[in-house]
Amino acid sequence: MFNDVRSLYLHIPFCERKCEYCDFTSVAGATGSEAYMGALNAEVRRIGERLGPLALDTVFIGGGTPSLVEPALLAGLIATVRSTFSVTADAEVTMEANPSSITAGRARVWREAGVNRISIGVQSLETDALRFLGRVHDADRALAAVAEVREAGFTSINCDLIYAVPGLGDTRWRRTLERVVDAGPTHISCYELTVEAGTPLHARVRRGLVTPVDGVRSIRQHGIAVDLLERAGYAHYEVSNFALPGEECRHNLVYWRNGYYAAAGVGAHGHLPAAAAAAVGLDVAAGAVSVRYWHGRGIAAYGRAVRGGELAIAGSEPVGPGMREQERVMLGLRLREGVRIGASNLSEAHALAGLGLIAVDGDRVRATARGEAVLNQVTLRLVGDQAA
Repeated sequence: MFNDVRSLYLHIPFCERKCEYCDFTSVAGATGSEAYMGALNAEVRRIGERLGPLALDTVFIGGGTPSLVEPALLAGLIATVRSTFSVTADAEVTMEANPSSITAGRARVWREAGVNRISIGVQSLETDALRFLGRVHDADRALAAVAEVREAGFTSINCDLIYAVPGLGDTRWRRTLERVVDAGPTHISCYELTVEAGTPLHARVRRGLVTPVDGVRSIRQHGIAVDLLERAGYAHYEVSNFALPGEECRHNLVYWRNGYYAAAGVGAHGHLPAAAAAAVGLDVAAGAVSVRYWHGRGIAAYGRAVRGGELAIAGSEPVGPGMREQERVMLGLRLREGVRIGASNLSEAHALAGLGLIAVDGDRVRATARGEAVLNQVTLRLVGDQAA
């Protein structure tokens, strides 16, 4: 048993429609969801056979839109996780949901099945922004969804929002933030709209049909979110994430602290210690300290692989000590708590502090608002010589 693997990510790819900006593994419609969920359950059990009865502190069911799948299938998946692994009594079990597939009744099934944190893809409360993003709900449905999951017994509720949307000015972005705060979620994530290759949005940008928001406006809208949400009592604990006291996303903190997690489902990525690689059928180079791995993006191929007795892992990358250190610092700099660095890097850290890019407190550094905009360059200056 691998005691340092205490988190599990599960991917469900079905959506009502594919959003314009999304490059995650997802498909429109729920056709084949029952067969897929059967395969996902089988892979979860196989992970348990290979890695042993892991003690899980966090489980994250993402997508796609997990809430689109029949609630009984989701309840069955959670039951499989609980029968396969030792889920700790205070474990955080998060599920992503979209407003259009939320009702109080469905939410009660999720809550009774063991989900205790819900993450709602609100994205915007402005009609034109929702249309631009390809969302199928409106503002009223989004706000009603927050009320419905609360009615079902959820006390940990996240709302995802997107800024730097073409046509969305500062005033209306601020209005969205204020209305979402009034709805009372315990956690709010604010992500900059990015143009990812292969998405419909990318095609529209290449054809000259859409002009992305410039960096100055994007940074300004990020600042509006920081100012408004901090004044509303939300701690800005990660570059894009804000939480009321004690409501930080524990699963995502595993990522940002460069921890280990198993993963199952089409397109899912995992990170395991090198000692666990062989258990899941992966070879790692001598000297590697961990391994990152991923599943393929084809649903049919995933099902065939699982039915054939495999874990459906499509590829992996060994992580050496230098790369792991670089990742640790880069991810840690996203957190307001910052990250510790070695004595050999303190001179460079103070030089970066002199440029206003980081703050230094003993052996701990954190990015400033200015440094967040050039985080990769800051990381390379701090640990670039160790990255080989």
